[in-house]
Amino acid sequence: MYEFVLVSLYFTIIGLFAVSMFCLSKWGGRLQTYLFFNCVAHLVYNCAYLLMMHAKDQQTYVTALKIGYLGRVWVGLAMTLFVAELCGKQIPRFLKIIAGVFDMFVYFFILHLESTKLYYKKMEFVINGDFPTLPHSGGAIYYCFTLLNLFYAYVCMHLIIAAFVREKNKTAKKRNLTVMFALIAMCLSYIIYFFKLIPLARIFDTMIIGYAICTALMLIAIIKYKMLDATSAAKNYAVDELSEGIIVVDADDQVSYYNKPALSMFPQLAQTDKTGVLTQRMLDDFESAIGSGEPIKRGGRIYTPRANPLMENGSRIGTLYSLSDDSEHYRYMEELREQKRIADQANRAKSLFLANMSHEIRTPINAVLGFNEMISRECDKVTASDDPKSPAVAEALGNIETYSENIGGAGNNLLSIINSILDLSKIEAGKMDLSEDTYNLKTLLKDITGMIRFRAEEKGLGFVTDVAESLPSELYGDMVRIRQVIINILTNSVKYTDKGTVWLTVRAKEAEPYEKDRMLTLSFTIRDTGIGIRKEDMQKLFGSFERLELERNSTIEGTGLGLAISRQLVSMMGGKIEAQSEYGKGSTFTIDLPQKVVECEPIGNFSSKAENAGKNEPYKASFTAPDAKVLVVDDTKLNLKLVKALLRDTKLAIDTADSGSEALELCAQNAYDLILMDQRMPNMDGTETMKQIRSQENGQNRETPVICMTADAIIGSRERYLAEGFDDYLSKPIKINELEQTLKEHLNGA
Repeated sequence: MYEFVLVSLYFTIIGLFAVSMFCLSKWGGRLQTYLFFNCVAHLVYNCAYLLMMHAKDQQTYVTALKIGYLGRVWVGLAMTLFVAELCGKQIPRFLKIIAGVFDMFVYFFILHLESTKLYYKKMEFVINGDFPTLPHSGGAIYYCFTLLNLFYAYVCMHLIIAAFVREKNKTAKKRNLTVMFALIAMCLSYIIYFFKLIPLARIFDTMIIGYAICTALMLIAIIKYKMLDATSAAKNYAVDELSEGIIVVDADDQVSYYNKPALSMFPQLAQTDKTGVLTQRMLDDFESAIGSGEPIKRGGRIYTPRANPLMENGSRIGTLYSLSDDSEHYRYMEELREQKRIADQANRAKSLFLANMSHEIRTPINAVLGFNEMISRECDKVTASDDPKSPAVAEALGNIETYSENIGGAGNNLLSIINSILDLSKIEAGKMDLSEDTYNLKTLLKDITGMIRFRAEEKGLGFVTDVAESLPSELYGDMVRIRQVIINILTNSVKYTDKGTVWLTVRAKEAEPYEKDRMLTLSFTIRDTGIGIRKEDMQKLFGSFERLELERNSTIEGTGLGLAISRQLVSMMGGKIEAQSEYGKGSTFTIDLPQKVVECEPIGNFSSKAENAGKNEPYKASFTAPDAKVLVVDDTKLNLKLVKALLRDTKLAIDTADSGSEALELCAQNAYDLILMDQRMPNMDGTETMKQIRSQENGQNRETPVICMTADAIIGSRERYLAEGFDDYLSKPIKINELEQTLKEHLNGA
């Protein structure tokens, strides 16, 4: 028996060296580390026990025992760490530290066996036959250490049995079974030795036999089942970290393997399916989805199934189903579809808008060109007549006046369309600013009602105004934008009303009396008896480029921008606009605008029934200045002719230049009382020309007022050009009243 134990020790030592070499050759992770740690611990103890087997006295035996325990104290912890890693379980770091500290604590008392009496209370060296032994009685530390090792044995057995039951891969299952038998051999030998279950346990440590069996089985697991092979580890464990679900079925369509993602998708995989009904139903779903190209939806995620036949020697041995998580891909595709839908919708809206704009812009241009042709014909009649007082000449002159008014109306309509497009662009670009100042409420209302009354009477509609007489006469706000908003709404009411009346009511939300420098809410209510708006169209009412019921309203002029601009302007002014409508009976719009009171004097009786409101007064020059000399600079000769024609009745002496260089030549030769300067000109723009005129050596026009006259009419243009050095600013199209007023101011100053 003694020789058998020695042979077992030598075998175990050699085997442990072999396992250690395998660990070193396959080193790639914690699994190899923990197994190597376990081998070293066993190796130290077995080598020391070999020395104990040859001891002739107690001192030699105890010395060998202390050397052996240098490895034995770590055996339980090392084995537990290895088994946990093999089974894919993580032991918290703090538990590893606590266990390691306790093992070092135990070894301290082993080193002081003779003095502390806490590990062995009593011990005596005895040679029993050929076996040297050290019978002993355990102390407190001894039993604590024994309980800890029994706990380690329980944890290892629990983990390996659970892994064996859970494993579906046949090779991995056999490997786990081999490791389980190795653990059983070691644990059983420890229990036999501790409890002295057989007589041999009283004369030598039976764990030596357990270590030998354990080492042999571990070698089998390493060599035959490639326990330390990185590819095998990746197949069995790393695959669980994939986002894809993997399910393997054998040739009989029975599930033989699945990873964790697959289990989370199909919990029924963990159920016992002896009838195969659940498995078949699942496989049918896979095949159906693969055949139709449709994904599988599970737990709010979207998976695409694929089937790959597993072949061996030309025969099918099973099928691997993979389910890739394509949730983000489908979400991205859905976003793309939504973006495409929005883009298509915007494209249709743009196309519709361009078609509408083409119609809206061409209509007034057609009127301008057509009536201009009629004026030319009537002028030919006048020229051809020998009698300037004949009825034919009088009729022709009357027609010319009518055609001229029509051209003016068409031109204003065209300008309104362009201004609406520019206003919306400025608002959406965030470049629209308010220009607030003190204004007269009565003047504002006269401007609005004069224009709208004329349009209403042309259609045979009634136009009624009701203005509270107690409203303050002067307020502070953006009169131009208020006028634009109210005219937009009133114009729509007139356009979409074929018969009946349009009402304008103006009130204040606050009760009297009104106080200076206090805010009041000016409320405009516009009501009509027009066609009304359908309920389903109300939400589109204030949308950009939206025109409701295009087929029904195709003959009505409009860009579909007025209400969109009005809503945004009202919002910029801190107010609100609301609409109510009954289809076929009419609509009501309410605009509330906060304004500051500047003058509390009441507006009084506002007459909205003036017969001549909105009608053109005969033109008469507001001033004459035959001694004044003016230079007009513009690169468009037609504009030069127009300015000269507009100012003919003022008796001004006018020179013209069609470029900056020509203007400089004229300014070097002549002294002017005022210069009208276009801004956008080739080679030298208006600003540069103005600066060079003022820097001419011995120049006669260094102090002459220069007025910028440009089509650049966006918000902030006036301030920008004045900052550049111009004395004043006029926007195109030229308005004769503004032009004459500006000339009067600067010529009088000169």
